[in-house]
Amino acid sequence: MFTYIVEDQILFSCDFFGSHTAEAIYDEEIEDLIPKAQKYFGEIMMPFRIMAKRGLEKLKGLKIKIIAPSHGPIYKNPERILDAYDKWVNGKTKCKATIVYVTMWGSTELMIQPLIETLASEGIEVTLHNLTVTDLGELAKDLVDSKAIILGTPTVLGGAHPLVVYAAYLIRALRPPAKFCAFLSSYGWGGGAIKNLSEILDPLKIEIIDTLEINGPPLEDDIIKIIELSKKIAEKIKM
Repeated sequence: MFTYIVEDQILFSCDFFGSHTAEAIYDEEIEDLIPKAQKYFGEIMMPFRIMAKRGLEKLKGLKIKIIAPSHGPIYKNPERILDAYDKWVNGKTKCKATIVYVTMWGSTELMIQPLIETLASEGIEVTLHNLTVTDLGELAKDLVDSKAIILGTPTVLGGAHPLVVYAAYLIRALRPPAKFCAFLSSYGWGGGAIKNLSEILDPLKIEIIDTLEINGPPLEDDIIKIIELSKKIAEKIKM
C-alpha cells in the first residue's frame, strides 16, 4: 500500500523499497545500500514479484522527489532504487551462477572446486554458499539476479544432506527468476540425493541442465565430467 503526498511529491512506500539497515537516515549516506536493498528484496519481495511488478506500474507517471519506506533509509535519489526494482521485479538476471553446497568428508567440496574454476574462466560471475556457515539472507540476495543455481550435496540416508534439503525448500518458497539448475552429489553406500532435490524443485519448472552423482571423492575421469558440465552451464547462462 502506497501513500503519495501530491503537494510535496513524497511517496510513503510501506514495505516496498525497504532494507534491513539503520545505518543512516538518507540513502546517499550509505555507500553499499543497493546490496542491502537487494537482500531485503530477496527475503521479502521475491516470492511476490508479480504483485511487486503491479506495484511498480502504479508509480508510473508520478513525480517523486522522495521515497520514504517503512524499513531502511529515506531515498533523496529515488531513481537509485527505482532502477534496481525495475530489474528485480521483472526477473532480469546476470551472467551469474549461485552455488549452494554442503560437504561431509570433503568429496562434494572437491567436486565444487573445478566447477567454480571453469565457470570463472568462462566469464561467469560465481557466488558460493557453504550452508554450514552462510547467511541465508545473503543466499536470498544472490538468488535475485542469478541465472543458474547449482546444488552440491553428499547423500545422507538415501537423500540429500538436511541442510541442502532445507535450502532447496527455501529456494522453492522464494521462487527466484533463475532459468537453469544443476545438481552434483557424492555418495558412499548408495545414491538418491539428486532424485530428492529434483522432486523438491520440480514445482519451479527450472530447466535442469544436467546432474552428476559420484561414488566417493572425484577421480580424474570425474573431474573431466565436472568440467564438461561446467562448460554446459556457462553456455546456457550466456544464451
